[in-house]
This record gives sequence, structure tokens and C-alpha cells, in this order.
Amino acid sequence: MYKGDTFVDLGTADYLAEKYHKKKESLLYLARPVAHRKAKPGGTRVLLYRIED
Repeated sequence: MYKGDTFVDLGTADYLAEKYHKKKESLLYLARPVAHRKAKPGGTRVLLYRIED
């Protein structure tokens, strides 16, 4: 999870939803390409990046 260029936290969608009191579905949207396209460069929008092993 990043806010702008700043690292915020790392974990599963369930973990982040519980910790930050957000819906899991809302967080999963923030990991989708459409959310990344809508974010302004250098903005402060929270975005998630999927990391797969």
C-alpha cells in the first residue's frame, strides 16, 4: 500500500482492510489498473500493488 510515493504498509487485502477500517472490495479496487490510471502523477491517492511469488 502506497500513498503517493510513500510506502504505508504491506499485507493481504484482509489484513489491510481490518487494520485501516476499509472494505476489502474497496482495497481490491485500488489494486486494479483503472485506479492507477485515474491517479494523478505525484498525487496523494492511496494505491495498492499486487505482489505475487
